[in-house]
Amino acid sequence: MSSSESAALAAVVSTITQPDRRGRWIWAAGILAVASAAQGILWGMWWDDATYSTMSVLFVWPAALFALAIWWLFFSGWSWKIRLGGVALILAGVTAFFRTYRLEWDGAMVPRRLVLRSKPTADEVARAYRLRQSAAVLPQAKTSTEDDPATVALVPLVATQGDWPGFRGPQRNGLVSGGSLRRNWDQSPPRELWRHPVGRGWSGFAVIGKYAFTQEQRDSNECVVAYELDTGAELWVHADETVLSIVDANGGPGPHATPQFDEGLVYTLGGTGLLNCLDAATGKAVWGTNILQDAGNGNIPASNLEWGMSGSPLIVDQLVIVIPGGTSKEGAPAYDQGVAAYDKKSGQRVWAVGKHQSSYGSPRVEDLGGVRQLLIPQANGLSGHSLETGAELWFYPLENPPKVNATMPWRLDDHSLLFGTGYGIGTSCIDLEQVDGAWVVKQRWHTNRFRPKFNDFFIREGYAYGLDDGTLACVDVGNGKIQWKSGRYGYGQLLLVDDVVLIISEDGELLLVPAQPAKPEPIATFKAMDSGFCWNQLTLVHGKLLVRNGVEAACFDVSRESP
Repeated sequence: MSSSESAALAAVVSTITQPDRRGRWIWAAGILAVASAAQGILWGMWWDDATYSTMSVLFVWPAALFALAIWWLFFSGWSWKIRLGGVALILAGVTAFFRTYRLEWDGAMVPRRLVLRSKPTADEVARAYRLRQSAAVLPQAKTSTEDDPATVALVPLVATQGDWPGFRGPQRNGLVSGGSLRRNWDQSPPRELWRHPVGRGWSGFAVIGKYAFTQEQRDSNECVVAYELDTGAELWVHADETVLSIVDANGGPGPHATPQFDEGLVYTLGGTGLLNCLDAATGKAVWGTNILQDAGNGNIPASNLEWGMSGSPLIVDQLVIVIPGGTSKEGAPAYDQGVAAYDKKSGQRVWAVGKHQSSYGSPRVEDLGGVRQLLIPQANGLSGHSLETGAELWFYPLENPPKVNATMPWRLDDHSLLFGTGYGIGTSCIDLEQVDGAWVVKQRWHTNRFRPKFNDFFIREGYAYGLDDGTLACVDVGNGKIQWKSGRYGYGQLLLVDDVVLIISEDGELLLVPAQPAKPEPIATFKAMDSGFCWNQLTLVHGKLLVRNGVEAACFDVSRESP
């Protein structure tokens, strides 16, 4: 056989014995095509729901990558040396990437920022700031003056007109009146009074006089901190050695509830269930308990929620109302103690009732049908309770898959409420009445186009304004029809100041938008925060706007009198 014939025969044999890798690549293309089609279908199904749209990405593409890995290792036709080398190369690249960067996720579970790991974490920055502040305070004798909070242990703080005693203001509704906000930010933008790092947590501020109270995680301590309103200087700190043990892409450890002031005392609920009553002027403990321990059975506490206790304590008459609900560690009902009332002076439990699992909303009190009653957001709906005994008067079911009801209901009139939730479910208008001594709940209308996830809404002149899964929306409360949607602000927070909506976006931008049924445009914008995600409630008090997130806090002068 000639050399040319031998070469031809070798080529034929090689063609027969070697796999056709080009044909095998069709399977990889098919996997990508199926994943793309599935993603398109799911986006089409959930085009108006940012949460589920994002979750579909987190499901489809990891599954596609897994299928591609199986194809590459077992069906690609390359030699094992090449296949294993490719896997090693990818793993090395991914490892190098995550050793270099860390991801920050927003409220829709989207990776929003890449941060160099060489850059200090928020906890490290806050720790270094506190060390510098401690070193700057030189030992010296203090002059006892009436204005020095450290020397006025026996003089209780007293709330005055315009103070902000707790969660979303005096009435827990996020409404501010009296023309305390200037609007010409193009000529006179908000003036920064102070800014500094804070510990992790999603608490807002309560303000009484010059005291601004909030909660934050400082290393292994869950802390209640009083800052001076005008300067940001720390006045006192109360620390409990506890950490909310959750590993979360965006929430993380730290307390979530906002302090509540009442008659010289400040009441706080930590992420692990610690309910504290502190002297507001000094931070000295008056009493404390753990509501999950109290709601348990013997030595077995009621289990915490996935993201921890979040409902801000409510003071009604002589009671402190909290929502310890949940399940025991064995998964049994929480021993009929889902809503609890404590004596605000002694800390003794007055009553504890309810079979529902709790969620992340805060309690409020309203007059409905001539009865003053508690409104409690539960994991599976909304319930009304007697103030005297805690007995459940009525229940309206409204449940989403993760059982997250994090907003408060809004009273429309003596017999009707608005209550909404996220995760594709929406908002209901319900009517309440008593028939033969029993409460009857009827749904007047429901819309799945207004979905407040963990962002409370408000009502002005017959229209509800709030964030529909991150988009500002206006809803006619008479029939549930959407008037308009405008602007993507993520899972920020908002207040109604006279006739304008004051918004802080998830990315830290402040905006003023007219509260009107005709679609408006923002009349002013201002960048307040450059780091972290702004999920904490806003506080507007005495012409000063307090803003914070899980990284830092800042105070701005926004009064009309400010130059």
